[in-house]
Amino acid sequence: MAKYTLLLSILGLAALASAQCANPVSRPEIRSLSPEDRARFLSALNKIRENGELDRLSKLHVENADTIHGHPVFLAFHRVFVNDFAAALNKVDPGVPVPYWDWSLDATNPISSDLFTNNYMGGNGAGPQGCVSSGPFADWKMNIDSPHCLARKFNQGDSIAPFWPPEALLSMQKTCSQYGALSSGIENGCHGAVHLGISGDMSTMFAPNDPFFFLHHGMVDKLWYDWQMMEPDTRFQMYDNVNYNDPAVTPDDTIPGYPNMHVKDALDPRNGLCYVYVNSGSGEAAKRLMQEVDRQSALKNGGPTPPPQSMSAQPSPGGPSGLPNMPSPMSSAGQSPAGPSPAALAAAASAAGNGAPSADSAAQLNELTSQVSRLSGPGGDKASASAALHNQQVNFLQNVLLNSMTPNHGLDVASAFLNRHNRFLHRQVNALMRREQEETPGLGLPDILSGLASGLLGQDGVVGHLLQGLGHVVEVLPQGLGETLKAVGSIAEDVTNDVFDILKLPKIDMSKVPEKERRIPYVAELPEWWYKHNNLNATYAGQLRQQIHDMIDGFNGIDGYVSPATAHYLAKKYGSQH
Repeated sequence: MAKYTLLLSILGLAALASAQCANPVSRPEIRSLSPEDRARFLSALNKIRENGELDRLSKLHVENADTIHGHPVFLAFHRVFVNDFAAALNKVDPGVPVPYWDWSLDATNPISSDLFTNNYMGGNGAGPQGCVSSGPFADWKMNIDSPHCLARKFNQGDSIAPFWPPEALLSMQKTCSQYGALSSGIENGCHGAVHLGISGDMSTMFAPNDPFFFLHHGMVDKLWYDWQMMEPDTRFQMYDNVNYNDPAVTPDDTIPGYPNMHVKDALDPRNGLCYVYVNSGSGEAAKRLMQEVDRQSALKNGGPTPPPQSMSAQPSPGGPSGLPNMPSPMSSAGQSPAGPSPAALAAAASAAGNGAPSADSAAQLNELTSQVSRLSGPGGDKASASAALHNQQVNFLQNVLLNSMTPNHGLDVASAFLNRHNRFLHRQVNALMRREQEETPGLGLPDILSGLASGLLGQDGVVGHLLQGLGHVVEVLPQGLGETLKAVGSIAEDVTNDVFDILKLPKIDMSKVPEKERRIPYVAELPEWWYKHNNLNATYAGQLRQQIHDMIDGFNGIDGYVSPATAHYLAKKYGSQH
């Protein structure tokens, strides 16, 4: 009977995915539900636990765990999986709302969220097993992976470490131009913080035992959906393996656990899967703040001020000047932008990157890399410039290491340089690794780094750590944002008021709020086992976390700046007093 039910579910999902959708179902943020709709949702959750559907979903997730994490199919699988969950709920209560949880609004102090109250999802577990004993899921007995109580063990005891704030999510969406960059950024970044914050069942592969899983992955899916909506003409068809070590992927690939479903069936949820998301306001509030950052930065630097944008409009392609876009290699006509000729670039590349590494030589080589990547025209000219640049990239990266290993410097200097310039170095490594073999004659970077690692530093040295990150070098957060933020003097009260209005929050007198509570906190470092368990890259995740912390420092340094997450927390805490 269970196999028959599973077969019907798979066939139903496949049929749904192949159909056109006239009236997509709206998925709201859970706190926007009426008390009656929230009660329906919680009741339906209890029913699918009782009828075995929740066990089926958890079992499916466990059985496919190794293929759906740390691989490009991560977002596509979980989109279909959450939709399978929605179908199960609708079988027991047709038309029941299926919400998501915008945890970025709770980023600064997650434990204060309404979701951890008994009116929503209940709180922390109790006792040595962390059994949930209050709220709508009190005393749930689970069967997957073995009989046990539904468990939660918050990662800071009675509280939860901060999540990624809305600014970081918007920055990632604005910076990533390819599917794989976004998917790997989510997996190695914001995704794990929520799982491990709640922990218990949520930190295992049978995490779907906890209904928090589906609210969380609804938000993850919305991050992908919102990114697709930024450039809907192309991104609803986009699927690639950028920033993953996987072989080539195509939209025709089968989704693990769903043999009749292909990735292409999940790319556009507006058709087939037949749903859309209702905005919570966090992204629009972050966007409003970024517009003010852009305006002030442009004024200080003497550039044109960005035109005002409607808060109700969909995010536009590209992004604010403070959130630089990834460079576009070619225009639609296949022509490179106006710039130096291939011969001139080849000559410049031949002279670049020699001598001791410096910020100036790094900037010069970085600009040459960008220009060569945009070349078009005769293949020989491009190959000549590419080969010259390749040799100088190798020289530069070699000099970074060798010049820092003299007796007067020591490995501490090498480590400091790599830490300070790791994003630049990784971008150069990525440019080398992307090129076709015929475009990169001579000794390759892997050979150089391997030799240095074996002959000079050993397997646990600086180079060894650099090698760990070679497969994950696509930028996920914007370069140069820190400098842009330094140009901002202060955030005016009318901009702060806009943030509260967009989020539909009561305004409060920020001058009476303690400075500590106005600041965005750092995100927590996740344990090494999490990355191994999910086929992820701890080195890459560490780089992401450092970029987030640099961004947070920049925002916290702006007088009067109030993050949407901070506004949400402060309005909840002080709204009735101010």
